[in-house]
Amino acid sequence: MQSKVMILKKLIKGWGLDANKKGELITGGCNTLSLADIYGSPLHVVDEAGLRFKASSFLGTIASKYPGKVSAHYAFKCNPVPGIIKIIKEEGIKAEVMSEFELKLALRLGYKGDEIIVNGPYKTDQLITSCLENNIRFINVDSLFELEKIDHICNKQSRSTEVLFRINPDFIPSGMNRGSLAASRSGSPFGMDLKDGELRQALDRIRGMKHIKFRGLHFHIGSGIQEPSDYAKAISGLKKILNEVERSGFSVDVLDVGGGLGLSNSYEMTTMELLFYQAFNILHTRRNPNRKTSFGNFADSVTAGVRSLFRNRKMPELIFEPGRCITGPSQLLLITIHQVKDRKGIKKWLVADAGIGTLTMPTYYEHHEVILCNNIWRRISEKVTITGPGCFSADVVYRNKPMPKVDAGNVLAILDTGAYFTSWESTFGFPRPAIVSVMNGRHKLLRTRETIDNMVSRDSF
Repeated sequence: MQSKVMILKKLIKGWGLDANKKGELITGGCNTLSLADIYGSPLHVVDEAGLRFKASSFLGTIASKYPGKVSAHYAFKCNPVPGIIKIIKEEGIKAEVMSEFELKLALRLGYKGDEIIVNGPYKTDQLITSCLENNIRFINVDSLFELEKIDHICNKQSRSTEVLFRINPDFIPSGMNRGSLAASRSGSPFGMDLKDGELRQALDRIRGMKHIKFRGLHFHIGSGIQEPSDYAKAISGLKKILNEVERSGFSVDVLDVGGGLGLSNSYEMTTMELLFYQAFNILHTRRNPNRKTSFGNFADSVTAGVRSLFRNRKMPELIFEPGRCITGPSQLLLITIHQVKDRKGIKKWLVADAGIGTLTMPTYYEHHEVILCNNIWRRISEKVTITGPGCFSADVVYRNKPMPKVDAGNVLAILDTGAYFTSWESTFGFPRPAIVSVMNGRHKLLRTRETIDNMVSRDSF
């Protein structure tokens, strides 16, 4: 019995979950089995209290640690569900968008132009025009090509804008897989290439652009970062860049350090872990939470890096673009096991109503804990492969995942699914699920389950 109590305590401490006397999983005061019964399965469940706490504590922590002006802009790409963004907005977090859709969504949700930053390597003429029309605070310029395009549209419309230059610092955080590198010169196309002199050329050109004002720099070193000290290292390494900006007659009034902070209980696999998993079906599971990924450690690291960089200068305004660290741990995905297929001496498959073909793409390269909602106290006894409903063998949630005995009809919860699960879900022969929020024993529908009419609404036949 002691081991069961310890498991329950770990769940409560790590994820803010609970269980009733039967061992049935509870989130936000609601029984997960009841939620799946009411709204259908699969089902996204958002812990509203947890989401509000993450948003407010992130903003409060960075404001208390950094001596200058700070602001946080939620990365819409991470989880673009309007009901979720609305909660984040109510906690004081502003908006960071990368497309015309996300910009229009931000405006529709009540964000003002000066609360929005626009990012991304693919800014269409329509997106840039909309930025100018709505007086967006900053456009983060990705390249010389983009700078010229913005200048052309500004001149054509006789409108002005302020920009940050996105740079590629050629920095690789520790323990990352190659697919997560956003600041590697050879591995990522993002930002201006410093070694080829692209930043210097951009500074020279912007001097003659009457409608565009340079305000500072932006960079983003990766996603799911597990070592906050990497931020200090990346920022401290920008000394030559800062000197080059100042030699060109400009100052860095604003420094946007992006986002990408990882979670304590879920993580992106390293390159070697991913290789062994995909090649040999060896699933690595780190059981101990990474306490380094706290907001306090993150804010301390960034502050230390900025202090080192701006040693005898005025501290710049600091901008953060959090996503995963706010929404990730505040959501779980309920899936139901349709059937169990056991080939003696070979493998046991749990066929579920969701897989990477529809809902769980991040499980291809991330490890998330999977909990049996029917009885969290049932001991782990075997390794199974959890597959999805698609008619292809690669529609997998996890291969060789240690689990307790699971029966057909049982419900599983994949934890920490608030980052990129809803962003990347697809209609692959099955409707996309509903999304509900829970708090204090009450549940509220944020998005309805997709219908057949929804799925063919764009078609003519």
